[in-house]
Amino acid sequence: MITVLQNIGVQEGLDADTIKKIHLTNSISFMGCLSAVAMLIYALVMDTPYYSKLVTALVIPEIMIVPLLNYSGKYYVARITHCLLSLFILMTVAIVSGPLLHSQFLLVPYLGLPFILLDDKKGRVKVLLSSAGIIGFLYLEWHFRNFDPLIFLDPSIVFETRLLNEIILFGFIICLFYFFTSENNKYLEKLKKKNEEVEEKNKELEHFAYICSHDLSEPLRTVDGFISIIKEESDSSNAKLNTYFHYVEEANKRMNTMILSLLAFSKLQNKNTYQSVNSHDIISEIEVDLSQLILEKEATIEYSYLPDIHGLPTQIKQVFQNLIINGIKYQSPHTKPVIQISYEDTPDYWEFCVADNGIGIKEKNLQKIFHMFTRLHLDNEFKGQGIGLAFCKKIVEIHKGKIWVQSKYQQGSQFYFTIKKDLPIEVNKIPTKTLHYKPKSYKNVD
Repeated sequence: MITVLQNIGVQEGLDADTIKKIHLTNSISFMGCLSAVAMLIYALVMDTPYYSKLVTALVIPEIMIVPLLNYSGKYYVARITHCLLSLFILMTVAIVSGPLLHSQFLLVPYLGLPFILLDDKKGRVKVLLSSAGIIGFLYLEWHFRNFDPLIFLDPSIVFETRLLNEIILFGFIICLFYFFTSENNKYLEKLKKKNEEVEEKNKELEHFAYICSHDLSEPLRTVDGFISIIKEESDSSNAKLNTYFHYVEEANKRMNTMILSLLAFSKLQNKNTYQSVNSHDIISEIEVDLSQLILEKEATIEYSYLPDIHGLPTQIKQVFQNLIINGIKYQSPHTKPVIQISYEDTPDYWEFCVADNGIGIKEKNLQKIFHMFTRLHLDNEFKGQGIGLAFCKKIVEIHKGKIWVQSKYQQGSQFYFTIKKDLPIEVNKIPTKTLHYKPKSYKNVD
């Protein structure tokens, strides 16, 4: 019966938070209804004045408005109505019964009610409703000093009546605590099961990608072998046939590269062996690894203070390297690449920015570029497989961060990514460094 009453208004497709609020409003409404019934029975037994019986009896239909609103699907209106009705009923009960019964203290649990029911909304409505409760409490203090209560109870039953009010007050508080702990435990259990399911699915997908990569490589090797045999046995002077062989071999190479990339992507994982990583050292290593490319393109890499971070060194290096290579590669003809690396220290994350002066990205493609095997250019324009940024995205997510880009076509791009802070690490104060590689100076290097 309790479950049925709690679920009044719950429909398929509602999010978990909305369902939780429906359960809460319905639970409080029916608890209030039971309390009103108990107080009405008490008023009848103790033969209190008719004002007391009338006010208590009217509370019951008022409280039932909220479940009716939930039933009709007006969930937000139900929450607002619940707060307003609660305030109105509590104020009325306090004014009727006076200060001796401590009815004004029923406003205490009300003060937090708007913040609980409207935690997903902007603060203005919550603050106004809660402030109304504070103003109501102050008004009652003034009212009790200037007006007599509408009900004058026999002194012999004041203690019992006040005790009943206090029992109801503590009952509401205990029920609220119980509701939240039970609901939170339910959702934590569901979340745990969902996480376990996701982990299991991820393992299955990784295993599937690994098996597919190995199984797909075998027929490709077979095709390569037979193409070589056919080439040896065919007329090498046949230009048309040689062209066909060339297309088949190139297609095989591309397919093999994609398979190897898929295999490498499936192997990317969080090994939980984070180390202290010096960002400056990583950029220095990348400069050495890419020295030939930097030399050919006459690229400039600029960066100043870079922090020590907590992460997987090889993967962090791969993110920086992919972004730097893209910044150098995707350039207009006769443009010298300029790559600027900077960072921002936020409370929970290191936020890095790798900016370039390249050809930029059209707005419609800003999200596509992080998908696997997505290419925006033909091979005769810019060579590539469309996997670098997909790797960057997965590595950043492994480090509990996110990656995004800001770009205007033909005006360069700024790639941002965040790395979660696990330990407070001091920034390495390394002097500002600008490296500009020139062909002439490079030739003189041993």
